[in-house]
Amino acid sequence: MNIEYFEKFESELELGLKKKAATSIKQFVDSFENDDEIKSWVWSYLPTLEKNRHSCIRYEIFIDLVYPVLKKGFERSDYNSTLWLGKLVQNVYQTKGIFEELGSNVEMDFFRKCHEIDPNIEEGNKLLLQSILSWLSHCVHEWPSGILYGMDGASIAQCQEIRVEANFAKSLASKERELSFIDDFLVKLTEYELRLNKASKSDS
Repeated sequence: MNIEYFEKFESELELGLKKKAATSIKQFVDSFENDDEIKSWVWSYLPTLEKNRHSCIRYEIFIDLVYPVLKKGFERSDYNSTLWLGKLVQNVYQTKGIFEELGSNVEMDFFRKCHEIDPNIEEGNKLLLQSILSWLSHCVHEWPSGILYGMDGASIAQCQEIRVEANFAKSLASKERELSFIDDFLVKLTEYELRLNKASKSDS
C-alpha cells in the first residue's frame, strides 16, 4: 500500500481537482498487496473517512476497500462490521446490488443485529434508538390524520408491530425528551387503534 496516493487524493479533492483525485484514488486502491493490508488500513482509517452531503464515503474507497472487509465481518456476525454497515447505510443504498447482497437490511436492521450480538455496547444501542425514534417520527408525522406504516395508514396488525417497537425503544431510552416522545406517541397510537376498531365494528 502506498499511502502517498491517498494523501495526494485528499489534497487534490480539497483543491477541486476531480479528475486528478479520481486517478490518485485508483492508484491508491491498486497499491494494496493483499486482503490483510486492506483490512488493516480500513480499520485504521474508517473513523476518519469524510462523508459527503449524502452521508456517503468516496465510492471507490467503499466498493474496493471498505465494503469487502465489512461484508466478511457481517457474514460472521462481527459487531463492528455490522455497526459500520449501519453507519454507512447510504453507501449500501446507493451502490447497485449491495443492498440486496446484504439481505435487504435497512439502517435499523443493522443496528438491531448489533444489539442481538451484544446488547451491552452503548454506541450500537444509541444508534438503534435513534433509528427507531426516527421511524416513529415518520409514523406520527401526519397526526391527527392517523398513524402511518410506510406511506399508508397503519392497519390494526401493523399498529401492534409499531407498539412493540415503541416499547422496545422505551427500554433503550434514558433521556427525558426521548421517554416523553415515546409516551406521547403511545397515547396517539392507542387513540388511532380505537378509531380503527370503531370503524371495523361499524363496517361489520
